[in-house]
Amino acid sequence: MAEAEGQSAQPHTRATRSSLACAPCRYKHLRCDGKMPACSRCTVDKKECTYHASRRRGNPRPKQTQESSTTTMSDRSPAPTFDSQGCFDLPPTLTLSENNADLPRRTSDSVLLGLYYEFFHAAHPCVLPRQFLNIYSKESAIQPLLLVLDYIGSLFATSIPSKPLHQDIEIYLASIRSRTRSITGFDVQAVLLYSIAIYWCNEPDTGVELLDEAIRLALELGMNRREFAQENHKNDPILAESWRRTWWQIYITDAHIAGSTHKFPFRCSHIEITIDLPCEELDYASGTIPRPRCLQEYDNREFFSDDEVGFSSYAELIGLTRGIDQALSPGATSDVQLYSSMCSNADTSVTAWHSLLPNSKRTILRPDGTVDEVMFKAEFIMHTYTVEIHRPMSSLAYSTIESVSRCAPLAPTDAFNCSNSAERQLHTMKCLAAIDKLDYILTLPTNINTHSPFIICMLANVTIAHLSACRFVLQGAKRTRCREKIRLTTGTLKRLSDHWILGKRTYREIGIIAREILCLMDKTPAAREPVMDQSFFTPSVDLSSLAFLPGPDFDFCAFFDSSITGGTEPT
Repeated sequence: MAEAEGQSAQPHTRATRSSLACAPCRYKHLRCDGKMPACSRCTVDKKECTYHASRRRGNPRPKQTQESSTTTMSDRSPAPTFDSQGCFDLPPTLTLSENNADLPRRTSDSVLLGLYYEFFHAAHPCVLPRQFLNIYSKESAIQPLLLVLDYIGSLFATSIPSKPLHQDIEIYLASIRSRTRSITGFDVQAVLLYSIAIYWCNEPDTGVELLDEAIRLALELGMNRREFAQENHKNDPILAESWRRTWWQIYITDAHIAGSTHKFPFRCSHIEITIDLPCEELDYASGTIPRPRCLQEYDNREFFSDDEVGFSSYAELIGLTRGIDQALSPGATSDVQLYSSMCSNADTSVTAWHSLLPNSKRTILRPDGTVDEVMFKAEFIMHTYTVEIHRPMSSLAYSTIESVSRCAPLAPTDAFNCSNSAERQLHTMKCLAAIDKLDYILTLPTNINTHSPFIICMLANVTIAHLSACRFVLQGAKRTRCREKIRLTTGTLKRLSDHWILGKRTYREIGIIAREILCLMDKTPAAREPVMDQSFFTPSVDLSSLAFLPGPDFDFCAFFDSSITGGTEPT
């Protein structure tokens, strides 16, 4: 493994710039690698690649020898898959050189890189801090990662298109999948971060496939084990810390995907993990890396004395996620008794985690007034999972209209309606308490666009549960306050939709759900008993198609206010 990493640090021969560009690339003023019979860009775009006769005089272009010619992958499945020997199959459209130097070489855009670090890095902090990333920026092994960072940065730019970067990333991904060069931890980081961006650019299925690919690559390298960081850090403790963070970012992203899709257990649930825990964010940013703490130490933290150094925010986030993972490991079930046991186990795990937090971690705000982004995410996960776990056994009934939202969970079976009144009230109170705490977190002075896009689905689920409370549980002044809090969460969703396409869709879906549930409030009896029979609601919209979703200029707040008087959806 160390040898593979060491090879990436060796100097590479600079790729010769092609003086010949194909007609499609020349027309669009794009860089062309001049490959024959088709350039890499046209191959990926599935376009006809043609070359006009050169008007320059000079020596004719030498014919490619068999050794230097490009290798075209044979017909295979359109999506990359893993075969029985553990090798990737590639899409048939990808044509790759066997020479690493023939991949597109580029200089990272400082503006886009800056946008990545400003808006995305803090919520997904596995890549090297910017000043340390620059040390490795000339190495060929890191080029795919730099391209992905630029692509993510372009999603936050108002005048820089993302599509050309997306096309170049596909070429780089092909080089990773084909094993034409040594795979490194930088490749895993590239695929992982790209999976998150693609998921929230309204390609969730592709995003999940890319996450699966990142997990396979990481396991192939052994990044889940302590030895990987020890053997591949190039005498750089900051790089070793980055490798540790990479595996844990995979694990946390896996948890986010599981929560967004409501599929448990996690993909990584049964993978043996010996990699050490990350340090504090400020230490990582400054390059002052302390001795890494191990999982065994964390799992015995209740026996530590008060004067012993605590664990980082990232370690606490990992601890919370592992506890939830273990509690939900049985997966979806219609067995009420088993589900009740899962709820109890999750409550025990979360309460124990929170009780062992040091005082410095009990508040998201640091002494200087800044927000601890990692603890922000931990609190968000904790309260969202509380709502997710307890709602099926609460009075916050489900509506058919909720199926409009991709983020919404499936309604529980009728068996869950058999819980006794006292138990149902307890689950309801836990849901409402978690919703209130999330509302408080959203009022903290943060730039909401710097948070992980995965909070979009978290917010959507909590808002749907809140709407159900407004419909079934709350009355009078509490209902009025409930509506104001729903405005807060939906306003946050609208802000997050500025940069994420799937966020725009989610915001509009929640508007449709709110209209249906709140309009029904004046049309149905005042009974507060949960109704699990889905035929209770007869939506006024056709759920077989999402064509009814409002457009990008949809104003949920105006729509929200009009629903109480039976107003129509604004155009």
